[in-house]
Amino acid sequence: MKKYLLLFIAVFLLIHCGVFEFLTRQYVTISGRIPPPYLDKRGAASPGDALTLSDAQKVLAFYGNHYSLSEIRNGSFSIGTPAGWATALAFLDSGNAFIGNLFCGGLNMLPLVGLIDGGQTAIDLSNLTLDGCSVIPEHDPLGNEIILDDEVLECLRITGAYFASLAANIDSDGDGIPDILNEKQVILTSRFVLEGGLYGTDTSDAVLYDSSRYRLGYSLRAEGGRNVAPDQGDIRLSGPQEDPYAQIDVWQQLYLAGGDFIASFKVGGYEDSSLSEGISSPYPFRFGTYTLTVGNLPGRTLYYSNMGVEPYLALAVPTLRTDADGKLTSIGLEYRLPDGTPVDPVQLLTDITFQFDSHEGRLFQLGELYDLTDAPSEVDFSEISVRPSRNIDGLCRVTVGYIDLVGNEYNVIWFDREP
Repeated sequence: MKKYLLLFIAVFLLIHCGVFEFLTRQYVTISGRIPPPYLDKRGAASPGDALTLSDAQKVLAFYGNHYSLSEIRNGSFSIGTPAGWATALAFLDSGNAFIGNLFCGGLNMLPLVGLIDGGQTAIDLSNLTLDGCSVIPEHDPLGNEIILDDEVLECLRITGAYFASLAANIDSDGDGIPDILNEKQVILTSRFVLEGGLYGTDTSDAVLYDSSRYRLGYSLRAEGGRNVAPDQGDIRLSGPQEDPYAQIDVWQQLYLAGGDFIASFKVGGYEDSSLSEGISSPYPFRFGTYTLTVGNLPGRTLYYSNMGVEPYLALAVPTLRTDADGKLTSIGLEYRLPDGTPVDPVQLLTDITFQFDSHEGRLFQLGELYDLTDAPSEVDFSEISVRPSRNIDGLCRVTVGYIDLVGNEYNVIWFDREP
């Protein structure tokens, strides 16, 4: 079977929910050309034939659990994708067989952030060539239409090994067609929990804990398309085949309207006294090959690679601002690396949410990670307006959650005082 490179980047955008102010959705136009000889006829390649770029009839733009499909006409294509997302481009023949994916600047995806013309940016890749499964553009948009710091680019390049180790997940049922086209995709990502420090207020500055105090909790998240589990059975995970765990516990199993599912797992057998108890373990899942089983259906083999928490661990440090009645009206945010160095959040994350808790339980939540509804593509990451204002009497903890450019989730907990 053809060796596949990973297409999906599980990056999602914040929904409106009536409490945040956003700009309108903006799209980036990506175009390119396949030099002759390209196919004029729309027939699929014969079984056993090695596919070439001349066989490409379609371009699949894949961003998180969303995708758009565009035909290649007379060797040219043009496709629109939302700004603010990391987007992979796959080239398919007329029968949707995978030929290759865009590879430029050392990346298997285009991080559509740091755009020189914002959401009005147009990217012309110019002529394309195929090298193995990599589609190489004559024009590299990195450093041209996409301007990122060297440190961010290096972080993105580090994830190349992450993508390669998950290569087979694009066609995990082995039918020769990318799973996303049949809504049979399963996306595995990591979830991290840690305590960041003390949140700021109108009268006190935020305090960032020294990194030596961090207590990290780890879990693994699986998100499946509606045709993975038509009978909506129990979801189980085992592995890795190379060195299996004795116990993997599922702490979340949710079937959404239409049949899509979310399941979250932690390594069992650990006693953890931290705030992440029950939803994470103190050690990350091992790299390797796992088996996801739903009900009585055959198990599905999936590759999981966790490149670690460090490349994208940007702490969103919150300061709560209130009115004369003490109600929350806005949240000011600064972003710092664990050593306190400031960092630009737009180049690392595209989704953020807030949970507010008292000692008695949840007060309220602003925003929602992983929501699949359409949403504006730009968020003001430095100042979040809260409308209407919210009562925060009894507040003792704020959890700031975000998604990084490769789909991992971070939940950083901030306290009102030392716990």
